[in-house]
Amino acid sequence: MMSVTRLNEGLCALLIVYVSASCAVELQDSAGGLVRWSGFSVLVPVAAAALLPLRRSLIIGGATLAVTVAIYGFAIHGVSEGGRTVVITAVALSFAFGLVICWARPHLLHTSATAKRNPPSLPGPPGTQAGSAPGTPRAVPASPRGVLPEALPQPAVVELAGYYRTGSGRLGTRAHWLDAIPLSGTRVGLVAGAVSGPGADATACELRTAVRTLADIDLQPEELLTHLDDVLARLRPDNRPGHDTRTTATVSARCLYAVYDPASCRCTLAGAGSPSPAVIAPDGTVTVIDLPEGPPLGQRDLPFEATEIDLPEGSLLLLYTNTGNSAHEPGGTELLSALAQPQSCLDATCRAALDALLHAHHDQAAVLAVRTHALDTRSVATWDLPTDPAAVSHARTHIAEKLTAWGLTDAAPTTELIVSELVTNAIRHAQPPIQLRLIHHAGSLVCEVADGSSTSPHLRRARTLDENGRGLFIVAQLAERWGTRHNHHGKTIWAEHTPAPDQPTTAA
Repeated sequence: MMSVTRLNEGLCALLIVYVSASCAVELQDSAGGLVRWSGFSVLVPVAAAALLPLRRSLIIGGATLAVTVAIYGFAIHGVSEGGRTVVITAVALSFAFGLVICWARPHLLHTSATAKRNPPSLPGPPGTQAGSAPGTPRAVPASPRGVLPEALPQPAVVELAGYYRTGSGRLGTRAHWLDAIPLSGTRVGLVAGAVSGPGADATACELRTAVRTLADIDLQPEELLTHLDDVLARLRPDNRPGHDTRTTATVSARCLYAVYDPASCRCTLAGAGSPSPAVIAPDGTVTVIDLPEGPPLGQRDLPFEATEIDLPEGSLLLLYTNTGNSAHEPGGTELLSALAQPQSCLDATCRAALDALLHAHHDQAAVLAVRTHALDTRSVATWDLPTDPAAVSHARTHIAEKLTAWGLTDAAPTTELIVSELVTNAIRHAQPPIQLRLIHHAGSLVCEVADGSSTSPHLRRARTLDENGRGLFIVAQLAERWGTRHNHHGKTIWAEHTPAPDQPTTAA
């Protein structure tokens, strides 16, 4: 910073010397009867605006314009009226252009910094937009430390718009984060979190990273919040229940986590100290989800509770959080009134909700608006399989027929082998019911085998003489990604790969 300051001071001094020398030369030449129009002075305001801070560039540009008017308007008398007007007008236009550069430079620098920054690690403070969809959103005044639009993925199964804004409070003691996390089976995880207290920015950064890591192993929302509570306890030991808080300031963290499944159009939500989300149905009806109320993270040892709702295609789910005095309010009248008003787009709905929360005496708030989409029924196929080894052959037949209908015949051998291994493991080691699901979405094939067992398979390297242990190894080699997710009725093992479309055959 000191080197940059010295550089600016040096440039400022150089421009002052240049203007002074140019004035001296022009006055001396005019005294000898030779008049020269100094076109070089036109560059001074533009150069100052491009290189110096705003205040110094305005001083240099204004001084150059004033000196030019003084010299060519009063000191030099041998200049024609037209020539005098040309010189003064040129410098005035240069000064005006310098003002435009001064105004545009912060925006250009912010855009450049945004492109080079790693936004997922930056949760943030005042007046920042977190993202919107479709495309790049338009922001309320942005902060360099905010979660920028590029931080929010835009899954095809939902449309997203998110804003947050802070008001009173010391900088760095309050932070919000909004996130959307692609999950297996074309599902998406939705997050709205807030942190208040000393080091809120750093804590929000760490919690956001922890949520992404926990979501990657496909935890249920209530389980994810339980593990997130443990993460906060390790990050901030002073927050643990029973700890003496009189000598240290505690950190309060709130988080709402939801998982939306576009195949079933169902959403599972769990919250820790967050207000209940609102839903706008396709017909415009506004309702508040009956979410089990719970204290913020780090304030209890009991498990969190989740609720599951149906979200028809085209529904709008509104997740929001705040660090005001009424964090547990399930949705004020101002918010419900704002949501009841039809808006032109998802972005406008999100802004209206944020304004309503701020108007309702919340000193700061964050809003994530989500419009849901459903998978095309023609791109999803489901089969119930018996616990019979012969079901493996039937599964391969089903897969081959469906891939032929989708025009992916060339992908049949790989997909059939993946499905054979997953179904065989389910029949041998799991419990009924067994269900096979194939999803073709966004150019990828997702094979899922669900069963009634809660035991998880583990990938291991089989030895030469081992008769078992090669199934998941084969799946891992053929698939780009694979994993296991648990639910209240059992588990689902999934594998995803990207097949190449069938090549058209040409007649010989």
